[in-house]
Amino acid sequence: MKNWKRIIGLLTVLSFVLVFIVVLLPAREVQAIDTAYTDSGDAGKTGTYKVNEVKEINYMPYGLVHYRHIGESTSTTMVGKDVDGYQGSNDTVKAGQYYAQHVNVLEVPSTTGIKIIPWMNYTGNKWNLTTVRNFIEDFEAKNPEWHVMAAVNGDGFDIGRNLAFPAQSNGATISEGNFFKSKSSGWGIMRFIRDGRQDISNFAYLDANQVNNSLITVVDIYDENDNIIARYNIEHHNKAPNVGETSIYYGVFTNQPNAYTFYPKEVDSNASFFGVAEAEIWLPNDTEGDFYGKGIISTTDKSSLSTLQKEQFAICTMNSDLKAALAIGTKVRVQRVYSGEFAYVENALSVFGARVMEDGVALGFEPGQRFPRTFIGVKPDGTNCFIVVDGRNGDEGRHGLDGYEMGALLRRYGCVRGYNLDGGGSVTMIIREPDGSLSCKNYPSDGFERTDGNCVLIAVKRPEIEIETKPEIRKIDLKVNLNDNAGHDMQKLFISLNNEKKEVIDGKATFERLQPGTNYEYALSYEDSNSLTFNLEQKGVAQTAYVKPELNGIKCTESSDKFEFVINYRDSNNISNYGIAPIKINGKAYNFTEGSLTVLKSDVGEKIETCVVDLEYKFTPSITYKRSLNNAHLSFALVFENMYANLEDLIKEIY
Repeated sequence: MKNWKRIIGLLTVLSFVLVFIVVLLPAREVQAIDTAYTDSGDAGKTGTYKVNEVKEINYMPYGLVHYRHIGESTSTTMVGKDVDGYQGSNDTVKAGQYYAQHVNVLEVPSTTGIKIIPWMNYTGNKWNLTTVRNFIEDFEAKNPEWHVMAAVNGDGFDIGRNLAFPAQSNGATISEGNFFKSKSSGWGIMRFIRDGRQDISNFAYLDANQVNNSLITVVDIYDENDNIIARYNIEHHNKAPNVGETSIYYGVFTNQPNAYTFYPKEVDSNASFFGVAEAEIWLPNDTEGDFYGKGIISTTDKSSLSTLQKEQFAICTMNSDLKAALAIGTKVRVQRVYSGEFAYVENALSVFGARVMEDGVALGFEPGQRFPRTFIGVKPDGTNCFIVVDGRNGDEGRHGLDGYEMGALLRRYGCVRGYNLDGGGSVTMIIREPDGSLSCKNYPSDGFERTDGNCVLIAVKRPEIEIETKPEIRKIDLKVNLNDNAGHDMQKLFISLNNEKKEVIDGKATFERLQPGTNYEYALSYEDSNSLTFNLEQKGVAQTAYVKPELNGIKCTESSDKFEFVINYRDSNNISNYGIAPIKINGKAYNFTEGSLTVLKSDVGEKIETCVVDLEYKFTPSITYKRSLNNAHLSFALVFENMYANLEDLIKEIY
């Protein structure tokens, strides 16, 4: 009977513990396990999806949230089709049966501090097929002021290297105002707007025909600090300008008579000439004006650069204002940009294929075709969801999605719009881990991270914040200096330490009721104009001071044949060397043992001329105070040393 009572008691306690754990779990994790399916929003509810398990959730700095789910989905348009697409299982989809999915989602909030930046690798003045991981490293190397938090693969690209200028993306790649490729393919482009607006307008979809028809060529002029100070129109490519006009000249590639054949360009204009002999970036994407060139003007003598070879370009102008603005040593950028209502696009990428969802309704994109997928969803509050779903491996529960299943996923994660990126073996999501390493969160269907034509980066500029700490025994004062907010809308700054969160007021924050001699980790966060809170990456360790050990005196007793020393001290935390302190008597070195020392006169002489004790104790876990006590054998030595130490501490406090 006693055993039964004990068992019942243990079960009761266990039940309370389980309830307590569930209560403490973040609501997002609990609610992520679905009890019902989410449909694709179309009249026939063609696609459905449900989350069965939360494998991982990461609350990252700057409001980013990554989660990895195991779910299941189906689509009525998939019935009778291969369950996991190309190179996968030979099983076919059964009506009413659901198939496992491996899903990664990255939520990017609408805030000025986070940029969504398309990127390509132009090293060597060409399009370099590159893994998403290496795109991140390339971007950070070329833009050291930026720090990438995550990335996914981008648009489709010339995977077979069939273009005359090969490996480029199918459509536009626009990165921080650099139109590396300007012409959009397919349906249109996605414009990423990051001005803090809390609605869906921070993500604009632009029709391909409209933006392509708005393209104009311009030259931007930089000052010595690499800031753009002027912009002028360029009217012609590889054709002499008329009065008041400007032309850009450069060589091009074609596949005639052979693949990748380069044709140098003769400059046939007598207008004012400004040549760039060694371009910093040079991308002649086609023969129809999709050109990007950046470099420093090296000559105004056409005869020295009349035939333009690879990595060279020249501006010929009959525009007097532009002529006056250009000179040898001037840095310029020539590119095609959008004009009119589409001007000032900074970051944009072409949709691959078509839109997936509009107004919460799946549009029937690629029905009945399951592939690994990368796609972007937009929530009503402006949050962008980057979604990666693995496929082509049904045996491992990675079946891929068709368009209606994509719609169901978008709706499940709160999105009302959806746009497709490149799928298949390109599908990749890379996340920055807390230790700074880069981690691939999905399972690329090729079995390795494929090289792609471009990618989409989620990047930040880190705020510059200096923190000084002043430790006391049970208190820490932190002095905070915000040198540069780096574009973050920081209305209030907070520090969290010892499970307390305090606002930084007048550059200060104080934490009390702490334990002596303890390391405390602190973290920073801020509140923006919309009262949204974002954690920063910056963290640190502050320390409280130990209770200072007491040194009450050093007694020296002389007898006929020896000197006996005793240190009178109190050190409850064992943070000093008082019990084993080194001592030099008449130049000979000794150490105390448990606070005592006996020295024979036969070793040091009949009279003590010099006696120095080296004392030290820990002020904090990482700061040690050291002091030498001279004439330690004399009774007044410690009194004078303490007076000196107190005066020294006072001077430090003042200055």
